[in-house]
Amino acid sequence: MSSPPTPPADSSPGSAPDAVTAAVERQQCWECRRRRLVCDGTQPVCTKCRAARIVCPGYADKKPLTWLAPGQVMSRTRKKKSPNGPKSKAPGAPSKPCNGSKRRQQKAAAAANDSDEGSRSDSPEDALGYPRPVELRAEVCDIFEAMIYYNSHIYPDLAKYQLGPCGFLLPMIILEGVPPSITHTLVSVAVSHRIIQMADDPTTSQLVKPMWTRLYRHRDIAVREIARLVSHETKRKSIATIMAVYTLFFAMLQQSYTPSWRTHSDAFMSLIHLRGSYPDVIRDIPDMELSMMALCIVGIFANTTSPKNDQFQVATTPETIQLIQTFYHETYYPSVTCPPTLLTDIILINDLRSHAPSPETTRAAHLILARLESFSPETWSAAREGFHDDWLLLSSLYRAATALYAILSLQSSGALPCSSPELGEARARHARVLFALLEEAVAVPIVYKRMTWALVVAGVEAARASAEVQRWIGHRLDEMSRDQGAAAPRVARGVLEGFWARGGGGWDQCFAEPLCLVL
Repeated sequence: MSSPPTPPADSSPGSAPDAVTAAVERQQCWECRRRRLVCDGTQPVCTKCRAARIVCPGYADKKPLTWLAPGQVMSRTRKKKSPNGPKSKAPGAPSKPCNGSKRRQQKAAAAANDSDEGSRSDSPEDALGYPRPVELRAEVCDIFEAMIYYNSHIYPDLAKYQLGPCGFLLPMIILEGVPPSITHTLVSVAVSHRIIQMADDPTTSQLVKPMWTRLYRHRDIAVREIARLVSHETKRKSIATIMAVYTLFFAMLQQSYTPSWRTHSDAFMSLIHLRGSYPDVIRDIPDMELSMMALCIVGIFANTTSPKNDQFQVATTPETIQLIQTFYHETYYPSVTCPPTLLTDIILINDLRSHAPSPETTRAAHLILARLESFSPETWSAAREGFHDDWLLLSSLYRAATALYAILSLQSSGALPCSSPELGEARARHARVLFALLEEAVAVPIVYKRMTWALVVAGVEAARASAEVQRWIGHRLDEMSRDQGAAAPRVARGVLEGFWARGGGGWDQCFAEPLCLVL
């Protein structure tokens, strides 16, 4: 008996069903796979797709692309299961969470991701590279913070280096009852002082950029309040309105890096003239004496750094001299300790610059120079009480700067000849003395805080000096800007550097537009 034939190796019991399953799997069209149907594998399109009026995607190895209507999606990203969560569902639990639970879980995950990213971006580099929205704080927070900053930084620094009583220096005790137009201006002053002291270049530094936003916000509130007061017929010439404009005016001088101070000063003088002349306001309103005299002093030094045909006049020259003789003394204004006789000569020099050259102006110029030569810093400082060495250095500094200013400016205006050997020798002598005194004054804080104008005068003369001297002056002006918390010294540096780059020239070639560099 013959044995039964041996079956082929590939016809084992499990091989035929596996082959059939693989063939069926390969014949599934993509639409039937998506709908989890058994595809009949009909070519070119399956029967089920034709019956359902669906375009059969075919049997390719890769799923073909499908056009979707706008806003329609085919799938959503599934949230990862928590590694600490349960691996199996409890008996009786639903197979899928409800839609509301899913949405709550997605929101919680998004909030956690935002929190993680926020904590990772707290470094200074990320803060500079990715600016955040401005933090909106209550105005009272800024006001209270400004009071603390003024009382702990600005006031102690000014009071520490005073040479005598000064009515301009008072601690900011409380701002209750102060009009909003003044309160918000004072806040902007404190913020600006902090900005200028923090950054090497406050106009471009990203470090202080958010603080500029705060400054502009408070300045905007102050300007709106002032505009409301000025537009009111009965309030326009009130003392409250004048003081609000005055405060904003000096705040702009402290903060502004653009030389446009005459726009604000002319507007302020228009309000003053509604009440009469400048001397009348000082005489009739004693409470405004300090404010009016501060503007008078600032205007005198601003005229030295302005074109000869564009001078700021609070009053006539004789009236201005009378005001100085009546109210001013060497400790009257914090940043100016010029001897009164020298300040009077500066007023006369400013007046001579505005006149056309003539024998009379030349004669008056020589008389001024003679008085400056005869002024004795030793005699004047000996009559002061205390701080003898500081008074001697200050008076010597102002004498040299005033004499050099007289020669440079009056030669530029034509009141003095440019080719005089005697004037050339006097110019060189006063320049040497001024540069030596400035180097000495840097080490004396009381004098250093009051030498801005003298340094500007030296800067004009430095057009004939070496590049090293020019760099020294520019560096000192930058230091003064940060020390004072004011923009004016840095503005002076920019003007002088432009003057040096052009090769120098006369005094009027340096100051082609009105500048206020002493506050």
